Parts: sequence; structure tokens; C-alpha cells
Amino acid sequence: MSEFGKLILTICLALGAAACTKSTPPESKTDTSESPARVRVLTDLDADGNGLYDDAERKALLDELTKQCPELTGAFDADGDGRVTIAEQTRDRHPVSVLVNREHIAASHDKIPWAIDIFPEWLSSAYLQEDLGPGPIAELQPRGTIHITAAQETESLQPGMSAPGAGIEFAADSGQHLVMPGHRDARWNYRWCLFTFRIDANTGADDQTVLLDLNHGKDSNKSSPKVWYNKKTGLSVQYVGYNAWGIDQRLMTTDRVVADGKTWNVLVCGIRYGQMFASVNGVALAAESKQPPRFSGDWPHDTTTYLGDKSNANMAWACDALVFGLTEPSEAMVRKMTGWAAHRRGFAANLPADHPYHAARPVLDDEDFPYRYVHDNDKWTAWGESLKKSVTRVNAGGPRVEPMGFERVFYDDFRADRVKASTSGEGDLWLGPGYNIAVGGAAPLVTPGHKPDTYPYDAENQKQILSLVQQGKRWRGSAFYSVNDLGHGHTWIGPKIFRIRCMFPKIDPKQLPRGLFPAFWSYSPEALFWRTANRIECDWFEFDSANGRWLNGMSTHYHYAYLKNNIFAKNPKSYQRYKAYSGELTPGKSKLPRELFIWDGQYHTWEYVVDQDTTYVNVTMPDGEGGEQWFEIYRCPTAPTYLERLDLQLDYALKSNHKGLPEGQRQDFVVDWVEVLQKTHDLEALPAPYTQRPTLSGSNTAGSTITCDAHLDDITDVRYFWFADGYPLTWGPSNTYTLTEADAEKAIRCKVKAVGARNMPEAWTATLN
Repeated sequence: MSEFGKLILTICLALGAAACTKSTPPESKTDTSESPARVRVLTDLDADGNGLYDDAERKALLDELTKQCPELTGAFDADGDGRVTIAEQTRDRHPVSVLVNREHIAASHDKIPWAIDIFPEWLSSAYLQEDLGPGPIAELQPRGTIHITAAQETESLQPGMSAPGAGIEFAADSGQHLVMPGHRDARWNYRWCLFTFRIDANTGADDQTVLLDLNHGKDSNKSSPKVWYNKKTGLSVQYVGYNAWGIDQRLMTTDRVVADGKTWNVLVCGIRYGQMFASVNGVALAAESKQPPRFSGDWPHDTTTYLGDKSNANMAWACDALVFGLTEPSEAMVRKMTGWAAHRRGFAANLPADHPYHAARPVLDDEDFPYRYVHDNDKWTAWGESLKKSVTRVNAGGPRVEPMGFERVFYDDFRADRVKASTSGEGDLWLGPGYNIAVGGAAPLVTPGHKPDTYPYDAENQKQILSLVQQGKRWRGSAFYSVNDLGHGHTWIGPKIFRIRCMFPKIDPKQLPRGLFPAFWSYSPEALFWRTANRIECDWFEFDSANGRWLNGMSTHYHYAYLKNNIFAKNPKSYQRYKAYSGELTPGKSKLPRELFIWDGQYHTWEYVVDQDTTYVNVTMPDGEGGEQWFEIYRCPTAPTYLERLDLQLDYALKSNHKGLPEGQRQDFVVDWVEVLQKTHDLEALPAPYTQRPTLSGSNTAGSTITCDAHLDDITDVRYFWFADGYPLTWGPSNTYTLTEADAEKAIRCKVKAVGARNMPEAWTATLN
């Protein structure tokens, strides 16, 4: 065995099987079918029956979890007081939800009553009546990671609580309401909303009463959600985004609300992968008009949130719980949240007869354990310490190792101008400037379609350009991602190959300005959905014009969480950032046969082969005979982060130490094409809940409509990604696509994403030729 092979084996043993196998965990095959007599719901864990775990109940809960899941080690009740706070539950460990083996939970006959705070890291702001006492309410502090106080200084406008359990009561014709500062990051941090309320339609001078108005306003991501009740039409829920035509309003209305003033109702709503969803009392709502296929919006600024109607003609109503949370819940989780609210307030009998929680309270089960990356610092350090030149440059300058077992899944040759604003639902391929506006460094990023144009498209040569452009005394930069600001779009998990063919216009090395910083890189979108988690970054290449021959390659980071200083994230300062390659691309340093100067005016194809155990980085160079030749630059053991679900990002940034840029002369990053490949056996896999691989039907001729049958079991919310020879045609909720002249007779394929299922699993059709 070679030295490199021995090292790979050593690293795999150090990292453990989980780091050297596919990063998506297999679905549980445990047979949990059993007679009801053998199953016992441990109702005593929620001793007061309010559907929440206080500190004493949490101690009992964690004792039971430890009993069922021996992988949970260490004492939770560190001070021995018989209680466990949420801070104690998380101290010096990852969140319990990512440490528990869901198969152990499924196999146990003792079932744990589910509560919305059972795994508290997903709660952003939870306003609960339990945190108040009888009397006027001047202030309500939320539970969760985002502490935005709901308050009312004016005594006459303060709601009240007449008795424990009565809820936060807003008297009729009073204008009583609570006020909160607007939340700028609500589109990420408030992915879903649960709202339990009762209302008396026989009161109030007006026909309509606003119950909730988050980030009040008329622009995108304002009044989202907005919830109101109308005596004639019932309950309405609204989200507002932005699209090509302007404001994108999503609206759902239902008359399935019991408005007698005594009966509680529950609404669960949000945006799931570009589509609004809402359920009232266990019944899914439909939009009043067909929803556009995708959804996004801009940051709302200078907003205020209202709980209650400011008018003095409102109906009498009360709020039991208003909860905002992280990630986009599956269809089953929406049903679970509904069941929790219904059993908590005693109106489960009002749920549909076939609702899974019509008769029984929800319990902890598979749905509570979606896949999430779990960082292991020892394994991370072992990988980083393996990055020695004797390993990474064992074949530097040598022939490329031909990738095996991969096939194309994505190929954009920029035959069309498809860079759109990431804050709009219009785009379905490249979206800019992306959700990290700091990427441009000293050159603030421009939104596509705005001035100056830092995204010029060369239609004649079919090239996409990212530019640095001077505007007045400042430079402006460019960036686009394969996902929009909500993390919806094209991403890839597991072994993969990323290729980019690009060129930087020729500059004399002696005249090369300082500070140019183009990059090709990835984020894991998981941190957009789980804002309490640290975020993963993988930098495939970063070029720095301080030395035009220098390559920063395969740097990977475990960054701070977007919700900084939250107790559920690990401190990124405790983790070393590692870079697989840093050096000059010259014969003496890299063993390449010739120097590779980045700003040489020539196209090069950069290839990143992320295989299960080893990652290879290759580049093409002119062969002197009018063609090109592949060379390996370096290789390394595959880092666990490389195998996570990743997007693709391209940008042209400017460092703060820049100097020597020619006045008024744009700097260009010219892209010929971008390609992604994945393992054939992964594309042929059949994850649950697919009953068989999706299939295509229809004729592969211009004008023909192709239909995709997803073959899903009990999932209704689905996205379809359409491709022709790997070229991304579009994506959205439609399972049909009409072929154009350009598409016809190409290999048509569809990737199906079951966004309504846990983990949003993907499955591919075979090609339709």
C-alpha cells in the first residue's frame, strides 16, 4: 500500500466510519409496528399537562432519554438540584437532538410526550401565556434564542389575563395591542409560525380584526405573516415577497375557525421551499390564486410588529401561544405542532377525524430527528493535521486521476443571461448578490439589474462575467449563488465534482493591481435553516493579486452561527481553520510543468473531485499544440465538510489593502461554464418516502409536455428540477414541463425533491431520450 493509501486508512480510522461513508444517514429500517398494548406513553413526564417541559420535568425527560439512548453521556443536572435548565441541557455538548439515535427512540415501547420546547434550539421567539399572571399585561418576554419583548406602555391599551389558562385577552372595541420592534432577519429566523387563539365574532364594531402583523408594512417581507379575522370570510393569512412584476402577495383564507369566543383554534404557517403553507385546526389551506413557483424578498427595515389590532373597533379575542421557529417543517411536523396545540388547550376533538392526533397527543418520533451536521473537533483536527506536503503533493504536476463512477447532473454553459436578484422569486438558476453581503470586502456588492452593472453578459460569446466596477470614488463588486437568499435552489450532497472553466483578462504581472480577490466556493445552506448552528464554508479557489501565481485552495471553515452567541452553537474560535493548499503555481513550488499566472488571459478548467475518501484538484493548461492537458495540483483526504450539502458561489471581491487599480477600468472574471457531477449509485438511490424512482412520460419532441410521477408515499409538497443534457431548465412545484425546440431530443431528466418530507429527500428519474 502506498504512503497516501496508508494515510487515508489511518485518517478513516481516526475519523470513524461516519466520516468515511456517505454523509446522508440511511433511513431507519426498524420495524416499529406493535400492538397498542405494548406501547406506553409516559404522560407523567409532563406532570402539569401543559405541553411544556419546565426545569423539573426536563430533568425527568433527560433521564428517560438517557435510559433509551445510551449514547447520551455525562450528567445533565450538573448542580444536583433535581432540575435541568435549557442551558444545563446544552452545556459543553451539541444539542441533544443531534446526539440522540432516532432508531433507539423508535424501538422503545415507552413513548415520550412531545412538546414544542422538547428540543429548544429550534424556538426563535415563543410568547406563551404561562409566562404571565392574571392582570394587565404591560410586557411579555419570549422564550427562545431571539429576545424581542412585546410591550404596551399605555395602560388603557394593555391586554389582560382574567385567570390562568384564559390566555392573553384583548377586549372588544378597545384597541388593545402589544408592540414589538420589527425583526430584520425574520425571513430566516421565523421560518414558521404557530398561533393558538380564540375569537368572538359576535363582538366588535368592525367586521375585521388584525390578530398579528409581523414587520408591518407594504413591501416584501413586511406584514409576513399577517393574520386577521373577518366576520364574513373567516381567517386570512398573508406572506409578501418580491418577483419580476413587483410585490408577490401570497394569501390563504378559511372559514374553519370556531369564532364563539370560547373555543381555541390553531394556525401553523410559513414558507416551505418557495411555497406558502398554512393549516388551521388540522386542515391544510389553499392559496387564493396560484402561487408563483419560487419566493424570496428583501430585508425589511424600520418596521414594527403588532399583536392585536390598534383600532378601537376590534373583536374580543385571546392568544394562548405565538411561536416562531427555525427550519422549514415537514408536513408531518406541521400536523404534530397542530396536535400539540390542540391537546394542550383541549380542542383535539375539533381536528379532522382522520388527523393523526385527533385522539392521541403526539410523541417523540423519527420526525424530530432530521439530518444535521455534527462537528467532531477531534476528527476535524486529525484531518487538518494530515495536510502535509508529502500527502497533498504526492502527484503534484502529474497526470490527473480520471474520476470514476460520476455522471453529469448540472451544466450551465451560459447560453442565456440567467443571473437574477437573490431577493426575488424570479430567478431559478444564479442569484445575486446572495445573503452574505460582506463577501465583496471593500467593494460593496451590486444586486443584478441595478447600476452599475457588475454582471455583464456576453451574448455573442455566451459568457457570464462578474466584475469589479468603479462608481464614483468606490468600487462595486459582484457575487452570485446557486440558491436564493432563503437557501432554495441547486445544491449537492455527498461525493461530487465541481468544475468551472474561466478566464481573467491578461494583465502584465508587473502591472497587476493589489487587492483583486476572485473566488469559487460553497456554503452549506443548513445554517440558513438552523440559524443556531455553526455554518460550513468550503473555498475551492481564492486568487489574491498580491501574487498572481498564488493559489489558496480547499480552505474549509466552521464559522460562527448566524445567531451569534447562542448557547446551541459551538464557539468557532475553538476550531482551527484548515487549508489543503497554499502556494505558487510554478514549477519550483507546485511541480507543474509551466507557470500558471492567473491573469494570463487564457481559459483554464478547474476541477474539484470530492470522492468519498480522497479529494483531487486538477487544472487544464495549454499543451503547446493548440490543445489542453490536465494536471493534478494536489490531493487530500476528504474533509467531512466537503461531503455536506453545498451550494456554489462565484464572486469578485476587493481587499481593503487594494491599490493600483486603473481609474475607471473594470476588472472581469469571465466564466465559460460550470458543471457538477455526482455518483451514479447516489442518483439511483431510493430514499424514503419514495415508493419507486420517479418516472417521466411524454414524447421528447418540441411542444410536447413531459410529466413526472414522483411516486411518493403520503407527501404532497414536492419540487421538480428539470434538466436537458444537464442544463438546468427551471424548477418549481409543477410536475410538467413543455419542451422547446432547444430542449427537444436532448436527454431530459428530472430531480424530485420531496420538500414536505423530513430531510427533503431527492430522487432522480432516468433520462428520457
